[in-house]
Amino acid sequence: MRNTKLILLLLAALLIGMCAGFYINSAIIRARIRAYNQIPTNIPRHVTDRLSKRLDLTPEQCEKILATMQGYQARMDETREKSRAMFDELMAEVFVQIDQHLTPEQQAEHARMQDEISAKRRAARDMRRALTPPPKDAPRNNKPPRDNNK
Repeated sequence: MRNTKLILLLLAALLIGMCAGFYINSAIIRARIRAYNQIPTNIPRHVTDRLSKRLDLTPEQCEKILATMQGYQARMDETREKSRAMFDELMAEVFVQIDQHLTPEQQAEHARMQDEISAKRRAARDMRRALTPPPKDAPRNNKPPRDNNK
């Protein structure tokens, strides 16, 4: 009788642990997706601050880059609403303008930063797609697996 109670208690603890683990894991994934999807409210200042920290910009470079970003702010907001592809094209144009104010070493680091941001964006998109259930009317693949031995 005593062993039975102990086994039931251990099974209950195991079950509670598994449920807590699944819940915590999904909460962590949702938090990461939210973090990737946050768009700063003041993009020109955000981009300038990040570039300044990473590229060790001079105050003059910061002012010029901030002015460049602020000049494009209205178009970026409008374009983001229209299409992500158009926004990416516009950002490429902005980065070309920013590169004009950077030294060759800073340009190389800026290119690496762009690659890192693209990788994070792809990872976030893949995670969103993995966690988003398909639409109910989406076609399903109900075909049986093919036997290649025939």
